[in-house]
Amino acid sequence: MWIAVAAVVGAASGCARDREASVPEERQLEFGRHRVRVSVPNGWETLDQGRQKRFRKGEFEIVLQSLGPATPSPHDLDGLVEWGLTALGHDQRSEIKSRHVSTLDGREAVDIETWNRLDHSNPGRIFLVSDDGDVLALQTVRMAFEDSLAAFDTIRGSLHFASDRR
Repeated sequence: MWIAVAAVVGAASGCARDREASVPEERQLEFGRHRVRVSVPNGWETLDQGRQKRFRKGEFEIVLQSLGPATPSPHDLDGLVEWGLTALGHDQRSEIKSRHVSTLDGREAVDIETWNRLDHSNPGRIFLVSDDGDVLALQTVRMAFEDSLAAFDTIRGSLHFASDRR
């Protein structure tokens, strides 16, 4: 009887540990005067390189970075997208698959999906948000697979500015 009770208690505590381990870690990151909060997916490490914050898991990588002041008006979303893609080194081998305009904490933002121009392989994700003329960019690096796309969605979905300035 006691063995059965111990087994049930052990299994229940193991399930609780699994649930705790699956909760992403919340981090506050600084980019000069900009502070943001994100949830880092389990199994991903965070590297702080000043203007760039890298999230890594094995060969997968996602980068959140400050691109600095945007050349076009922050309200010219077409210009902002073109400027942001150029600043990120987006080349002519890929094209925009889709783009969705949104807001993040009252700031204009654009969520972009890219793929290879010729065969529609090599999916990528980019999220641009303008804050007082400065642009923050979240992007998958290299080809994005299911793990990195899920991690991108977790980081993107949890991204919020820590200040109340809008």
